[in-house]
Amino acid sequence: MKLLFVSMSARTIEDSSGNIYLNSHMNRKTIKRYADICDEFRMILRDSGIRCDEEEAKHKYDLFPYDLAQLDIGFNPYNPKTNLIKVKKYKELEHLIENDILWADRVILASAVGVYSEIAIKYCRKYHRQYMLMVGGFAYETDWNHGIDGKIVAWKHERTCKKNMADAPYGLYVTQRSLQERYPCTGKTIGCSDVEIMDLSPSFLEERLKKMTSGKGILSLGTAANIDDKLKGHRFVIKAISLLKLKGHRFEYHLLGNGRGEELLSYARQCGVENQVIIDGSKPHNEVYGWLDSIDIYIQPSFTEGLCRAVVEAMSRACPVVCTNVGGNSELCSNEYLVKPGDSEGIAKALESLISPDERKKQAQISFEKAHDYYSETLDQKRQEFLLDFMK
Repeated sequence: MKLLFVSMSARTIEDSSGNIYLNSHMNRKTIKRYADICDEFRMILRDSGIRCDEEEAKHKYDLFPYDLAQLDIGFNPYNPKTNLIKVKKYKELEHLIENDILWADRVILASAVGVYSEIAIKYCRKYHRQYMLMVGGFAYETDWNHGIDGKIVAWKHERTCKKNMADAPYGLYVTQRSLQERYPCTGKTIGCSDVEIMDLSPSFLEERLKKMTSGKGILSLGTAANIDDKLKGHRFVIKAISLLKLKGHRFEYHLLGNGRGEELLSYARQCGVENQVIIDGSKPHNEVYGWLDSIDIYIQPSFTEGLCRAVVEAMSRACPVVCTNVGGNSELCSNEYLVKPGDSEGIAKALESLISPDERKKQAQISFEKAHDYYSETLDQKRQEFLLDFMK
């Protein structure tokens, strides 16, 4: 059986020697998950537009595993913005997707909405290919918070997502209830996060609790997300730590991910906390857990999420967690540490509660216990059974 996987969110990066790498939405293990259920595996991923030298790429990104999958790279409609009006590029993309669907026996689409998915769904139906749609986030909120352009298309994409999911023969959701309630599917479905929690050693919790008794004066916060993506809400954490500074509480805020963070550093200077905001940059996925161990509190201040992988990974290292009340975050975070998007005062209040070592210990234990719901062995078996049923 031949399987095709189509994704706009999983993007490629090219180095100066022509080597291809993956962004944080995909890694070798997630690709192997699909390669293992078919005889031949091919992927269509979007070009991120990022170009860098070989040494920088090796440090920041994971190489694409050509031993597991063939790769076709589609053009990026959004970068540069002039691509939005390049009709020839769209026709080339449509031709690429059509040919790959003709090649495939089964097709998995990593989103229920978007240029790549719309084209792929059309040809799956035309050529009678069995397909699966994956839902990882809320269409309306994602677009609405992307400025004027996003607000123009938000309602359209929301309706399209609902229609496509309603008609899909197979649907895979990353939440247990949140996305299912919004985008019901009449076909076969499963709720299964795409997190990769490989290790839940009790020592992670033990070390975290031991660290909390050390009497550390400055607490470190961390967010793992694209640093230049305004939807991730970093600036509201910066404002929150400036409010706490006025009350005599000092926090360091570490930002992990792609991006330069120049606007955020400028904003931190305006707020008087420029020395408390640290850009840690991007790291390969296998180094993220060490970074999580180095921070005291994980915070996800996003305006939109599906079920945030970074939050689950932080919980697996027994990090106390603060999240905005969006998407599937309510399935993860304690109610008292869910805050409204863009609410710096709410964030400050939550962080002030976590200054207490006893409260951090309590939340560390809650996080670590919750992470067991996303242990890879349990999820892998559940997911693989569903994927194998799809491939029959």
